[in-house]
Amino acid sequence: MPGKDHYNALGVAANASQSEIKKAYQKLAKQWHPDVNKAAGAETRFKEIAAAYEVLGSEDKRREYDASRLRPGGNGPSRGGAGPYGSQGAGFGGGAYDWINDLQHEDMFDMFFNERVGGFGTRMGEAGSRPPESSTLEVTLEQAYRGETVRIKLGGKTIGLRLPERSRSGNTIRMTGSGSNGLAPGEELRIALKIAEHPLYALEGEDLVASLRIAPWQAALGGQARIELPDGAAVNLNLPRGIAAGRRLRIPRRGLRKADGTYGDFFAEIEITVPEPTQAEEELYRRLESLSAFRPGLGRRGSR
Repeated sequence: MPGKDHYNALGVAANASQSEIKKAYQKLAKQWHPDVNKAAGAETRFKEIAAAYEVLGSEDKRREYDASRLRPGGNGPSRGGAGPYGSQGAGFGGGAYDWINDLQHEDMFDMFFNERVGGFGTRMGEAGSRPPESSTLEVTLEQAYRGETVRIKLGGKTIGLRLPERSRSGNTIRMTGSGSNGLAPGEELRIALKIAEHPLYALEGEDLVASLRIAPWQAALGGQARIELPDGAAVNLNLPRGIAAGRRLRIPRRGLRKADGTYGDFFAEIEITVPEPTQAEEELYRRLESLSAFRPGLGRRGSR
């Protein structure tokens, strides 16, 4: 069975430079990454791209691969197998090669921001000789969390800018001019995201914090609370018995995306609310008062 043609997988010539190979990989990775491309076969295509770059992106592995192509019947490692050049399909879901770590010195969001959205396209790493212009774009938390497409006016044009899902405040999106997207060819614009203050959720870095109001009997007996996230999804949260006001309950990895690709957390901060009691509830409170040995008293702040 003939081996996999890694040059063909990346769409480059056999004499392409390392820089040309890396640019081709970056372009194809953005196009075929399963988080972006939902078409059937996208994941398989992405694995082929990652496997090809695992070999061609390393000068030593590429040298061995080129030598194997010159041998009779040789064309690199066979499809689906692991040869001396690395595992086929590594880089997505396992294997020694990690496409994100290979680009660790670049903002990982750069792999996604410059897809074609709303009729404009940009290319990474092709800024012109002029210094980049900078701008700040204020978006809502919901827009940043969902990764929505927002409309901006640029050079007299209205274009769609797709936000990376769960973008953090301060994340920078770079656009390079094409002449048709409101920027002159080679001109670069850097857009820093600013998440507007939200009436419900507060930001602490990439963590989200919101107050969770519960009744005294829920604090005493425990139970469940339904938490709604900025994208509209709901999570059931268990309330432990005897929970105190001010305590935070953590929902892991439901915050915004950090610079290293991991996620912050969501915290529900307990606030005990005493609703206006009905007559029946007041009678229960009176009975509880007569049965309880607890008496008000001074104590250190934060103690129970």
